Amino acid sequence: MGQKINPTGFRIGVTLPWVSRWNAPKNEFSKLIAEDFKIRKHIRENYDFAGVSQVEIERSGEVVTVIISTARPGLLIGRKGRKLDEMKAELQKMMKDTNRIVKVNINEIGRPELDARIVGQSIREQLQKRMPFRRILKKTLAASMAAGAVGIKVRLAGRLGGAEMARIQTDTLGRVPLTTLDADINYALCLAKTTYGIIGVKVWINRGNFKDKKRSANA
Repeated sequence: MGQKINPTGFRIGVTLPWVSRWNAPKNEFSKLIAEDFKIRKHIRENYDFAGVSQVEIERSGEVVTVIISTARPGLLIGRKGRKLDEMKAELQKMMKDTNRIVKVNINEIGRPELDARIVGQSIREQLQKRMPFRRILKKTLAASMAAGAVGIKVRLAGRLGGAEMARIQTDTLGRVPLTTLDADINYALCLAKTTYGIIGVKVWINRGNFKDKKRSANA
C-alpha cells in the first residue's frame, strides 16, 4: 500500500475544521457542492495575484459567507474597496439561480512564510521567471525555518532547469512527520507553467503541534 494521502484531508474532522461549513437536504447537497467548487475556482483563477491561500464557505439560510485568507489584502480589497465590490458582484451573478446573498470577509495571513500555498505560489512565480531551481529551494527552506517552521519539505517534478528529461527534486529541512495527526502540517500543490513544460510544486510545512497551540491559547 502507498502512503500518498493528502495531509489536509487526513486531518479534517480530527484536528482541522472543514473548509465548507453548512448542512443541506439530500436533493440540494450536490448543487451546493458544485456551487462551492465554482466559487473557489473563480477566486483562484481571477484573484490569485493577491496571494490567496484558503477560501472557506459558510451558509446560513439564504446568506453565503465567503472567507478569504490572503497574504496581500490590499490588492484584494483595492482602492476604496473597488476590487472587493467587483468580486462581490461577480459572485452574486453566480447565485442568480438560487437568489442567495453573498458576503465576503478578508483575513490577512500574518506570516506568509508558514503558509504552504503562499510558499508554493512564490516558488511557481520564480520558476516561471527562469530562476535556478536549486537557489529557489535553498532560499525558500531557509525563509520558512527563520519564520518559525518546525520543518519544511518541497518537491519539484518536471523538466527542471529546462532539462530534456523530467525528474524529481525533493529538499527537506527540519521535521515533517506526515503520519502524526497532532502535527500541524500545511500542504499545497501548485503548477508552474514554464516555456519548457509544466513543473509540479508540492510544499509541506510543519507548524508545530495542535496540542501545544491549545495549551498556549488557554494559558
